[in-house]
Amino acid sequence: MEPRSVLRGRSPSVGDRIAAARRRRGMSRRVLADLIGRSEEWLRQIENGNRRLDSIAYATRISAVLDINELMAELGLAEAQTPRTSRPASAVARTRAAILSTFGTEFLADESERRPQTVTLKQDVDQAWRTWAGHANRYERTFLLLPQLIHDASAWLRTAVSADSITAALSVHYLARTILSRVNEEQLAWIMADRALVAAGRVGGESLLAAAWHGASSYLRQGYHEEAQRLALAAAAHEPPGGTRVSGFLPLRGALLLVAAEAAAAALDAERSFQLLQDARRIARSVSDDLQPHMIPFGMTEVGISAVQCEIRLGRIAEANRLAAEVDIPDEYPPDRQARFFIPLAFLHARRNEDAAAAFALGKVAGISPEDIRYDRLCGQVLHRLLRRNNLTIRRELGRLAALSEFRAG
Repeated sequence: MEPRSVLRGRSPSVGDRIAAARRRRGMSRRVLADLIGRSEEWLRQIENGNRRLDSIAYATRISAVLDINELMAELGLAEAQTPRTSRPASAVARTRAAILSTFGTEFLADESERRPQTVTLKQDVDQAWRTWAGHANRYERTFLLLPQLIHDASAWLRTAVSADSITAALSVHYLARTILSRVNEEQLAWIMADRALVAAGRVGGESLLAAAWHGASSYLRQGYHEEAQRLALAAAAHEPPGGTRVSGFLPLRGALLLVAAEAAAAALDAERSFQLLQDARRIARSVSDDLQPHMIPFGMTEVGISAVQCEIRLGRIAEANRLAAEVDIPDEYPPDRQARFFIPLAFLHARRNEDAAAAFALGKVAGISPEDIRYDRLCGQVLHRLLRRNNLTIRRELGRLAALSEFRAG
């Protein structure tokens, strides 16, 4: 009998690709199953085509162990290979230089000569946050502001003693972490999150919870799901100083629970993820909707968005699609948060081969924040998948989206 890896008359299935890659590496089915944390029988069913590989987490683990990026492309999970501009390279380079320069000779500089006033730094970073949250060209404009803000914030953190000064500097770190994550510069994003955690320890209170949220979010985006859960839950359990009631503590605690829920889903712990979502939902019902303490959004809208994200991470696409239909995004919701909803929605529809619906969701993103089409990695994956299928009924819309994304014919 002819081996499955060389069967003729049909294209290799996902299971065929996995089996062939495993054999090329001289790896037994049991060894691979142990490495990815599943049973040998589960893997056998995947390879034989008797079970669908519909879990993003396990597809990612198999791809990493066997080094088969084409598997992720086949599942619509790999970054698009068509040549495109993936990020604002020069802007990232300037931001990287600003971040890394604090490890060098600037430690020896006379900070008093260039340190801004606290009020000025706060005003500047508040303006930068408004640009990021609400401007159509938010990537380009915010990246222009970041290098100087990072230099100024670093100067303050080395010498400041007042809580107001440290809080203003922390806000710069949060902004940098957020935008760097969105352009997939996760190592730089983690540096900023880690510095924020250290500095927040000097002031405690809400700042500590906000810094933990950014740290846990960075862990989650890098695939460190256990670490993300541990940090988020430890911070969520933190009590206000002296037991006093602080206005921002409750929504920050809820936001941390949402990160923990997504991390649990990414680790395929559906029960734990559901419980954490329920805990966050109870908090959301007790606070004013859609708050943003320390520019961290929380409310029933965010709970709905996170619930969809959890189902995607669990590989339950149909349930994610059902929940997405129940989420009502207010028209006045910040563009950044709207994009966070519509981009995974486009991914959902693309996975279900619902090309028109996927293109419509990407069109919503383009109308809200055109630069997300160009710089967001998941947008690139969805668009690449749609272009590859070349659905004639949406060709005009795909052409418009491809122009925004700067895809070029290979």
